[in-house]
Amino acid sequence: MKLNKTLVNAALFAIIIILISQGYLFYGLNKKVKSLDDSLSALDDKVDFQRRNIENEISDLRNESANAIKSLGGNINALMKESEESKEAIEELSKGLEELENVQIKASKDFSSIISDVIDSVVLIQAGKGAGASIGSGVFVSPEYLVTNYHVVEGNPDDIIIGTVENKAFRAELIGYEPDVDIAVLYIADGNFPFLEFEDIDNVKIGESVIAVGSPLGLSFSVTQGIISSKSRTGPNGLNIYLQTDTPINFGNSGGPLINLNKKIVAINTWKIANVESLGFAIRSDVAKNVYEQIIEKIN
Repeated sequence: MKLNKTLVNAALFAIIIILISQGYLFYGLNKKVKSLDDSLSALDDKVDFQRRNIENEISDLRNESANAIKSLGGNINALMKESEESKEAIEELSKGLEELENVQIKASKDFSSIISDVIDSVVLIQAGKGAGASIGSGVFVSPEYLVTNYHVVEGNPDDIIIGTVENKAFRAELIGYEPDVDIAVLYIADGNFPFLEFEDIDNVKIGESVIAVGSPLGLSFSVTQGIISSKSRTGPNGLNIYLQTDTPINFGNSGGPLINLNKKIVAINTWKIANVESLGFAIRSDVAKNVYEQIIEKIN
């Protein structure tokens, strides 16, 4: 009986030991499981963090790509526009070169064939006598009326004599003038002189060859040749009414015509830059014609 009780106690003790061991075992296992769960959670967090970073980088790359494509598209459009503008510029340049070639061909023609037709319309003008006399040139624009610069006759408006290429002299009357533009109109009683027409200013081209006919330095009826350098220049009077030409314009040429191959007046020679060669200025045909017509209208 006593032996059985001892065996029972031993068995119970063994069971208790086993249960305690299993408890420790389960505790350790739970601890490891928890540690593993924590590691997995940390790993998940790390993966999520990296995933978000990658997604953000992908999004940034997409945005950059989109912006780059958009910018490239804009650049392409700009390049296409520049290309189109360049094409138009080349076409304009080609037209300009073609016009220049035509002008050069036209300029190369000899003026000698027309000089005899125009020189009879150009006159020498002398206003006054002696040391106070002024010398200039003029051109008939109708059988009785001629145009010159006002400054040529301003000092002696009541004593004006004109001389023709045939060495004939006639007394002229000053019938009107526009001092700001520097145009004067003279009248020859019972005149029946050959005359020249004004050229339409739209027909005048830069680079066009022209001649100046007049009496420079008192030399009777000389002819100089040059080209139109500009159709729009402003003079000392502040008026933008002048052509620029490299045709020599000397003292005595003032008031004479600048003539093209059409035998028409493109401008009235007026002034030059002192001590500078090949830089002369002449009143455009449209301006001179307008002043002339206004003066004629007032006297009629």
